[in-house]
Amino acid sequence: MAPDERKQAEIDYPSTVGEEGRAWIRSKPFGHNPRETARFLIDFGYVLQLLDLHTGSSLVELGCGSGWMTRLAARHGVNAEGYDISPEMIEIARAEAEREGLDVHFEAGDYEQLDLGHRFDACLLYDALHHSGRPELVLAAAQRALKPGGLLLLAEPNWKQRFQGRGASDAYGTTELGYSPRRLKCLLHAQGFTEVRRFHNNRKRLFSNTPADTAAHLAEPLVYRLLAPFWTQIWLRARAV
Repeated sequence: MAPDERKQAEIDYPSTVGEEGRAWIRSKPFGHNPRETARFLIDFGYVLQLLDLHTGSSLVELGCGSGWMTRLAARHGVNAEGYDISPEMIEIARAEAEREGLDVHFEAGDYEQLDLGHRFDACLLYDALHHSGRPELVLAAAQRALKPGGLLLLAEPNWKQRFQGRGASDAYGTTELGYSPRRLKCLLHAQGFTEVRRFHNNRKRLFSNTPADTAAHLAEPLVYRLLAPFWTQIWLRARAV
């Protein structure tokens, strides 16, 4: 599929998924099975910590989708903005922000082309970069969005998304790529980012005092570290110049 067709598929995604899919988009991160909702909320906690978001900080989310992360940041007192290529996604984000009584700026825009004038303390790309065939353009836009010394946080599902995303790609025509940690680090350095650092997220559940859970609690960090180069979710933080 040609690049323009891929972008059109991203624009049309909220329409093509049908009413049930749009209800899922509107309710995110809530309304799913408990494990998935918990994962989303824990991930938001990581975002707060890794970007050091305090009340009054400024944040932009590129490829924000329905804007659920952006809206949660606004509830925390962050001056938050979100951009997505799909106008319908932005309509959903604005409607949910209004329903929640939040002052959040959402705007439709191609995250490969945005120039946001170095206005933000922090930039978030959460589960979004693999929807672009030109990741270097997206990271260049992130660099343009950040103040000097600002922080970028990148969360990606890893290289396996190339295969696990085929169902969505076949059904909706969306771009579903996957990257290794090494590839993402190279892309970040190529766009001038410094202090590129990876974080490992192996604490997404609680453990009881049973022998089995105790063993899992001890073994899980090692297992995640062993799988990290090629399997687990990628979290990378970098600093703008």
